Amino acid sequence: MRIKYDAVSNVGLVREKNEDMAFVGCTQLRDATDSMEFEVPEEGMKFAAIVCDGLGGRAHGEVASEMACGLFEKFVDELPEGLDANSMIQRIKQWAMSANEAILKAANGDGMATTLTGLLMYYDQAYVMNIGDSRVYRVRYGNFKQLSKDHSERDRLNDPTIPASIMYNCLGMPGSFVDVTPTKIVEGDRFVICSDGLSDYVAPGTIEADSASAEALLNDALNAGAPDNTTIIVLEID
Repeated sequence: MRIKYDAVSNVGLVREKNEDMAFVGCTQLRDATDSMEFEVPEEGMKFAAIVCDGLGGRAHGEVASEMACGLFEKFVDELPEGLDANSMIQRIKQWAMSANEAILKAANGDGMATTLTGLLMYYDQAYVMNIGDSRVYRVRYGNFKQLSKDHSERDRLNDPTIPASIMYNCLGMPGSFVDVTPTKIVEGDRFVICSDGLSDYVAPGTIEADSASAEALLNDALNAGAPDNTTIIVLEID
């Protein structure tokens, strides 16, 4: 089995700074691109691909997203071997609590916060994780599906009149939590992990059609005016 990824983080056409950040493989990126292809060892491996979107309209969103990526990279590096699914889920939830406390402490009351969404591969198992409204999509056997659930007030209350940017759950909010869903990886799977700079402005059908290329998806966001920072990881399993 091989993993191929293609990642990009872009400030967009309106914002002055990029508050998004991605961590994929062993690389953190902002205002950059990265790609790699490699063979997965037979015994499996530890591999993470996450997107963090510092909340616009709050102080230091770029600091919060960078903190979240750095803390998660350390978490992955320190994972021991031999964890079963229940143990891993508990570890991810405990990590999210400690990361939230660290960001709240660093914020010192200024309200900085960030989403965190992505995929953690741990030997023969994988975990979809979500805090906030960044998204994980999967293409499997030609079927396109959103795997993450938006933690927005619009989604929670099923009220389309509420602005999509209003979150009830992010790192940096009291009581923050993480959704964790174990999932099997199937050869041929493709994942798109993205900030709302893509999902809020590009139709799901277009995301599906261009899901093989982070660059193509970024161009879709730019063609839509790119009013927000846009960060995208395309991950393929062959």
